[in-house]
Amino acid sequence: MVERVKWGVIGAGGIARRRTIKETIMYAKMAEIKALMDIDEKVVKEVGREWGIDRWFTDVEKLLQEDIEAVYIASPNYVHYQQAKASLEAGKHVLCEKPLSLTLEEGKELALIAEEKGLKLGVAFMMRFNVYHKEIKRLIEEGALGQLVAGRAQLTCWYPPLPSAWRQDKEKGGGGALIDMGCHCIDLLEWFFGETIEVAAFLDTITHSYLVEDTSTAILKFRNGAQGIVDNYFNVPDKAAKNILEVYGTKGAVIAHQTIGQDPGGKMWLYQEKGEKSYNAEQEREENAYKEIKLEPLSLYAQEIDAFSQWIRGGEKPVISYEVGLRNSKVIEAIYRAQEEKRVITV
Repeated sequence: MVERVKWGVIGAGGIARRRTIKETIMYAKMAEIKALMDIDEKVVKEVGREWGIDRWFTDVEKLLQEDIEAVYIASPNYVHYQQAKASLEAGKHVLCEKPLSLTLEEGKELALIAEEKGLKLGVAFMMRFNVYHKEIKRLIEEGALGQLVAGRAQLTCWYPPLPSAWRQDKEKGGGGALIDMGCHCIDLLEWFFGETIEVAAFLDTITHSYLVEDTSTAILKFRNGAQGIVDNYFNVPDKAAKNILEVYGTKGAVIAHQTIGQDPGGKMWLYQEKGEKSYNAEQEREENAYKEIKLEPLSLYAQEIDAFSQWIRGGEKPVISYEVGLRNSKVIEAIYRAQEEKRVITV
């Protein structure tokens, strides 16, 4: 039996507390969490007691001295780079929440360190592990949708001004709705459609009082000629949001609701063309053309931790390796530039 990978967690509050720690302990088969770190002593102590982890710290360097093989970083964006660098230099494999760093150049530096030291480095785009998204990927690869033509990915929430919210501070978060939520949408569309070669964008702050964008729409052109729309908002009520994912091809299409997000479920419908198509001047629509695809949801976070752990143990490279993170940063930087310069930008 393959030995479980021993993990440490940097940033034990937030998403780590809500999802990753709990779901890794409950569902992961290849990982065990041995130590925790958070700058908030109250938080890290509470999480440790909750899950029976007695090795907890408020200092990164002390965590890195522990008998651990890999580190999961779930701290605020602005400390990802220095914490990932320190972890790699200490000889630890690193799985970092998105973004890998606030700049593409810093991300490249981390990748170079990992390669030089023979360490694994990844970015936690956990939505690739949603069972519906994996099914979309399978359908595309089998040619079931024909030539891909267009896609849309949407992720929204209600995020009003909050005291000390680092996501609402550009220096700490790197931006607003685009970098926080749009990164996942871009990642999924590139996974389905391939590389983005050009972008255009409309970003603004129209509802809230903070300085990062609360409204973001980006248009992507992919190398295969298909086009995509990524729309993200910090000003849509949570219960109103469908978080829509659409993929259209010449032979069929997929529409999904609520698959983009932290939860592993959602709903998905598939349409596939039957027989030869012909031109119809009336452009008739069939009400029940789509059929619902029902799949059993699985923890996104346990799957990503297990996939990364298997890689450490000599398994195949997962779909969340650092190259994905660097690619994502490159596209996002181009989108912000497109908004700033009011023109189409080549990625």
